[in-house]
Amino acid sequence: MSCRVLKRDMELAMLDRLVERCRAQGIKTIRGYYYPTAKNNMVRELYGFFGFTKVSEDASGNTVWTLDTDTYQPRNHVIRVTDNTALSAE
Repeated sequence: MSCRVLKRDMELAMLDRLVERCRAQGIKTIRGYYYPTAKNNMVRELYGFFGFTKVSEDASGNTVWTLDTDTYQPRNHVIRVTDNTALSAE
């Protein structure tokens, strides 16, 4: 995701949709991984902001996070997401 859309609720809209689709498929846990690089420090705690729980961190700063889809509450209240699977290419 481009840094130009972070903090504009696009990330919340995407997470809400991801959780919705996981629930529909019976997926109870989403796992996220963060690997530090010179360019991604600004999202180091993004999983925590999203409500994920940090389950591990190694000496290099690599982290593993989990999110329980059953208890997740939608957080996007600004962006309307539509499903375009019914659209045809013209």
